Amino acid sequence: MQLLVGKAGSQAAVAVAFASALAGALGASLGAPLLRVGAFELAPLQLVAVAIIAAVTLLNLASVATSGRIATVLTGVKVALVLAVAVAAFTFIDGTWGHFGTSGAGGVCEGVVPGARLGIGGFAAAMLAALWGYDGWNNMALVAGEVRDPGRNIPRGLFLGAGTVMLLYVFVNVAYFFAMSPAEIASVPSDGVVAIEVMRRVIGPLGVSVMAAGLMASSFGTLHSSMLSGSRIPYRLAEDGLLPRRLARLTPGTRVPLWSVVAQGVWASVLALSGSFDALTDYVIFGSWIFYGLTISAVFVLRRTMPDAERPYRAWGYPVVPALFLLVTAFLLVNTLITSPVQSLIGLGLIALGLPVYALFDRRRRSSEPGRVTGV
Repeated sequence: MQLLVGKAGSQAAVAVAFASALAGALGASLGAPLLRVGAFELAPLQLVAVAIIAAVTLLNLASVATSGRIATVLTGVKVALVLAVAVAAFTFIDGTWGHFGTSGAGGVCEGVVPGARLGIGGFAAAMLAALWGYDGWNNMALVAGEVRDPGRNIPRGLFLGAGTVMLLYVFVNVAYFFAMSPAEIASVPSDGVVAIEVMRRVIGPLGVSVMAAGLMASSFGTLHSSMLSGSRIPYRLAEDGLLPRRLARLTPGTRVPLWSVVAQGVWASVLALSGSFDALTDYVIFGSWIFYGLTISAVFVLRRTMPDAERPYRAWGYPVVPALFLLVTAFLLVNTLITSPVQSLIGLGLIALGLPVYALFDRRRRSSEPGRVTGV
């Protein structure tokens, strides 16, 4: 799921966001089709997205230490950007706290299906966007084998990272609604960005270019971190004999899983050619949350089947907190199937493609285990 949907889909969506920000910075449209074949359209926006995926793929072929330092710098840029937009909104825009008592009714809601605008359906659709914003909180676990003192640093990284992101996102969203009414925010075009509109009100047309450049830097950093952590998934699967062994090969010196990085970049490019930002994020969140739900359900199963196993980390509030998580997950998945059936079914289809691949390589692995007798 992570290889075909979660990581590659996220990377494709972020690359499309980078291309959209570039269009905003240039003040030009990159969405006009260059080529049309049936329902498929090829536009400059998609070509820019593929180009940035290729550039970040090459960047991730550097050593892990170098990639880590780059990720740290780019993360700092993203944090500074979020803080700058929020402070500017509070300082330079004649906003009002009264916006928090008004409705978004009357907003255009371009590109949003009617069932996802109001009520429970609208709340769940908004959850998808919020969960997309927070997704990636668990990336550190994917590079656990390259983390010093993982027993101490992984929990600290997860809690500090998620907590910091929560504070930043809540702060900047409060700033948005202070500066703009809910109806104004709902009327931002589907290819627009609320942060760019806020900066337009702060410093005029220059704010569009400044914010677009900032979003490009932010998207680049997100893409880099995602490709750094995501490439370790096919690498580890190949080490376990569940994917071709070539994906487990490390480059001499830098010790980077070359073919895993390249394979991930190629598939992310294919996805970037096939869908819009909203379509990609919907299908990523749907696929990812199926597996988040399965992971949490495993907590109940393993406590029964392996009661004496060592457990350095415990689920707080067990069994209530995990049970509530599963209920919310079920609600989110059912609602997404109803409001975004196409993206949901595509995600399910790609996940299903992984089953025969897993079965094939698992069978090969078992047959090659020492001492195993295979029948004819």
